[in-house]
Amino acid sequence: NVLPRPEIFKHIDVAFSFGGDGTIIHLARQIFSYNIPVCGINLGELGFLNQIEVHQLQSHIKRIAQGDYTIEKRGHLHAYIDREDGIREDLVPIINEVVITRSEPAKMARINLAVNGQHTQMYPSDGLIISSATGSTGYNLSAGGPIMKPDNRSIIITPVAPHLIQGISMVLEEHDTIQITMPDREPQLHICIDGTFDYSFTNKEALHISSNPVYCLFVRFKDQCFFGTLFKKLASRRDELL
Repeated sequence: NVLPRPEIFKHIDVAFSFGGDGTIIHLARQIFSYNIPVCGINLGELGFLNQIEVHQLQSHIKRIAQGDYTIEKRGHLHAYIDREDGIREDLVPIINEVVITRSEPAKMARINLAVNGQHTQMYPSDGLIISSATGSTGYNLSAGGPIMKPDNRSIIITPVAPHLIQGISMVLEEHDTIQITMPDREPQLHICIDGTFDYSFTNKEALHISSNPVYCLFVRFKDQCFFGTLFKKLASRRDELL
């Protein structure tokens, strides 16, 4: 007999992900609404989100079986598009980030940003990254954005190659809401969520982004230091490339 997914999830205490950050993001998106913590075993390159390296597998599985771990609550984002025909289209949950760019390659985008209903900035840039704290170590970091602690509920806005000197990152509070539109001369913008899911919207439509009230749960070990592990992995990757 094949059990439906909700029935299977009732019997899971910890879900394990074997792979890189993309694998653990995919798993977290599937199970966050069931309040199941995720534990990542790193088989990728950097694996910022993974808690266990392959050589630690046996010892850390034993620690989990003994209850020697904590649960880290991480925020993520929710987005929807107000379509021209009046339909609201909910997008997939955003674990890392949503990236808004021009649909045509190598073209500058003009992106209007409103926060809590108030127009804030028009970004002439290659794009705009809106990320959770979890996503702060991804594309946001590469674009010069700040690193946030994983349990921080802030929303980070970072322009990609802005054409204005004031194009710096903004950090919003978890209750803030974001609306993205475009000038009439901008025909369409492209949306990519977590590097996997693609959408588009026109100058007659609007993209809305806010914090999701439900947390993603991740396994953490008390002897792990987020920033220490992060910079160690970054240094290791830098040495590999040099």
